[in-house]
Amino acid sequence: MRVAVLDLGTNVFNMLLASFSEEGCRYIKEFKCAAKLGGGGLASGLIAEEAFVTASAAMERIMAKIEEAGGADAIIPYATSAVRDARNGDEFVELMRSRFGLEVRVIPGVREAEFIFKGIMQSLPSEAKSGNDNILMLDIGGGSNEFIITDGKDILWKESFPIGMARMREKFNYKEPIGADVIEEFENYCNGVLEPLWQQVEIYRPRLFVGSSGSFDTFKDLMFGPEAEYRPCRELPSSDLLSLHKRLLVSTAQERLAMPRMSPIRVDYIVLASVFTQMVLNRLDPKVIYQSAYSLKEGAMAEHYQMWLNS
Repeated sequence: MRVAVLDLGTNVFNMLLASFSEEGCRYIKEFKCAAKLGGGGLASGLIAEEAFVTASAAMERIMAKIEEAGGADAIIPYATSAVRDARNGDEFVELMRSRFGLEVRVIPGVREAEFIFKGIMQSLPSEAKSGNDNILMLDIGGGSNEFIITDGKDILWKESFPIGMARMREKFNYKEPIGADVIEEFENYCNGVLEPLWQQVEIYRPRLFVGSSGSFDTFKDLMFGPEAEYRPCRELPSSDLLSLHKRLLVSTAQERLAMPRMSPIRVDYIVLASVFTQMVLNRLDPKVIYQSAYSLKEGAMAEHYQMWLNS
């Protein structure tokens, strides 16, 4: 059986196509493209008309990629922050049904966090899952950011916060390069929203940190380049990550776009993502920082594979 899982995020749509057999779940094709579902104004609480157009175009590309790869017996789309928070999110669901025959599953933030946890866990090295240290996991999205604290086996705590980078870029509508006053205002705002997280950090004292997919893939690409061997999970030296952060802070969008291996779909949001990451790391002071290439779509795929095995 061939299954495609779609992660319909606020800024990017992700697709993972896999083949199910008794021998295991084999990944066949992965694809991502800008959808800009949150474009046109997240603050309004509505998906803008132009966002329906860009999202539909992105879905057409994804459906074409699935067909090019041999098709799928089931296509399972999950919608996250932009759709669940929009007053007209049901219009997006209906558009996907009528135009593409897709039944979109709009999931709450805590369910999104569960999938992210399951995805990251597949990628972590055994030493990170030893149980010696608790782990803080972070997925930076366009509309929301998900945090999970785990002992390397089970979820100890999870939460989704509506402070994704597309949402924050719209709220803090600054000129580039970003100014110190904007950074301070942004950090103060995020710290206030994240107070429940900081309380849990005090309780569980995580010593390892994992950033999943998205912005962290871009950090990895900018730090290591295409010549680096692919790994589902890679350690990011804190000093190198900080050096990259300093480069990003003084850059404009045009300068970032010219950086080798910069993802065009991250150009507008990567600076705030880096500020947010450093803010969390400064508060946490972890022993090891990991980047996981796996996130929601891998976690959802693992769950569907287990359901298929048990059926």
